[in-house]
Amino acid sequence: MTTKSSPTRAHEHVLEIAATPEVVWKTITEADELVRWFPLGAKVRPGKGGEILYRWGELEGRCRILEWQPPRHLGTGWMEAPSAEAKAPDFPRSTTGDEAARAALAVDWYLEGKGGSTVLRLVHSGFDRGAQWDKEYDGTKRGWTFELQALKHYLEHQRGKERRATWIRQTTALEPAAVWERFMKPGPIFRKVALDSLGAGDRYRFVREGGEVLEGRVLVNHPPLEFAGTLANHGDGMLRFGFEDCMGGPEAHVWFATWGTSAEEFEDLEGRWRKTLASAFG
Repeated sequence: MTTKSSPTRAHEHVLEIAATPEVVWKTITEADELVRWFPLGAKVRPGKGGEILYRWGELEGRCRILEWQPPRHLGTGWMEAPSAEAKAPDFPRSTTGDEAARAALAVDWYLEGKGGSTVLRLVHSGFDRGAQWDKEYDGTKRGWTFELQALKHYLEHQRGKERRATWIRQTTALEPAAVWERFMKPGPIFRKVALDSLGAGDRYRFVREGGEVLEGRVLVNHPPLEFAGTLANHGDGMLRFGFEDCMGGPEAHVWFATWGTSAEEFEDLEGRWRKTLASAFG
């Protein structure tokens, strides 16, 4: 994707979605739609020169809109501080010219119609080649792999439905392999678990303490960093968990999303996951 002589690097993702370019465009550019598959909160000032603000709890970033060609091409910057006074996102900074390096980051969404479907190509570019940017490069590459599957899942199975989602983060002193081992072996997180031989599209089945069954289709199985899958027995929701360290210190995390779940049911699920992560890694 990026030649060795280039001063920056990029990663690219391509997938086909069973929705028209007009529908996909709306889903990636309107705040009410964005929160149904991507951030926990969003604001959009549309058009070239506008901005998209993404928020996940305390993590918040502004993406300047650089290209606005509906429904074919959306180009934005990436996760700059929302304002001069606001706290910048907790991402790594280069040791020299860090603001210039961050301003060079760009996300380009290219939409091409294919019958009644859309071929979406996302290119996240401008990453400095310095080692201090490796974690953000790797983290965003893995992140988009999951998030674009979430976009596809939402449009093909949950379109128009309100989502309830949570991102539970627990700091840890453990190395990635040790965090993965606690997820992948019977213990405080899962009573029964088997993932070693599973790939994208395979069926999985976990059993938590108390007998709760989590099962669905594998979307990502990338040891020792992350697992993601659909949740057939929670309203066809989504589950993601693993190790992350591109946003500061190392942490174990769980992302849990459902569509059509009551507030009370979701609050119970979230509370039990928080207790589980605190017990396993706190």
